[in-house]
Amino acid sequence: MGGAAFYRQVGENSFVADPATIGPWSPDAQHGGPPCALLASAIEDVSAADGTEISNLSVEFLKPVPLGRLEVGVRCLRPGFKIALYEAELGNDEGPCLLARAWRTRREEGRSPAVSLAEPVGFDPADLPSAALDHFPYIAQVDWRFEKGAFSDPGPALVHARPRIPLVEGRDITGLEALLVMVDSANGFSQELPMDRYLYVPVSLLLSLVAIPDPAKFISFDSRTRISSSGIGITETTISQEGMYLGSAMHTLYVEEKKQQ
Repeated sequence: MGGAAFYRQVGENSFVADPATIGPWSPDAQHGGPPCALLASAIEDVSAADGTEISNLSVEFLKPVPLGRLEVGVRCLRPGFKIALYEAELGNDEGPCLLARAWRTRREEGRSPAVSLAEPVGFDPADLPSAALDHFPYIAQVDWRFEKGAFSDPGPALVHARPRIPLVEGRDITGLEALLVMVDSANGFSQELPMDRYLYVPVSLLLSLVAIPDPAKFISFDSRTRISSSGIGITETTISQEGMYLGSAMHTLYVEEKKQQ
């Protein structure tokens, strides 16, 4: 089902994907979570010393991300002391697969009062059973604990989760990496149409954060998917940890019925 991490670093900006990244649509394509996390990680690494953190991240899914060797490139579009804009691209010899832009924002404790950050707390994730999921390699690499809903049931879901393996071999996973590894699953665990009959193709992911989670603790995802009769879907997710609001995510989806073989 996979190795010790989602990726192995083989050069300064080069990574090889482990089979643990394989998603539900093809044995030759990665789930969107790990490569989104790899892009965010690259932006974190290149700007780690400037005193800012990622507060907004948008990812455009240009085409499926294949297995094998991948290159990541990062550049600064708008430098600044208070806010800075970065762009990152992930791809291979055949061209880019994902394109991301991230705003990094300077955080200073006490700069403003905290407002409306409390989220309802239900069950302690440690008291919930771990879902036994092994439908495809990626899904088995995350500890999923459902408070409401289930992967097999249509409708909104509240799930607490944390990765079982790091993003990159030999490195501890960061809070942002852990969040990105998992949040791209939101349209799957809040599916409204059966995934064995319909394709849910993500077009983009937009993530806004007021705080970065603790990677050692469960992250909570409260998700709902809405789909129009024209085949356009939106998944909205509230992200929290131990009753503290962290941010929100929105996926835009292309939805269509699978062609009969």
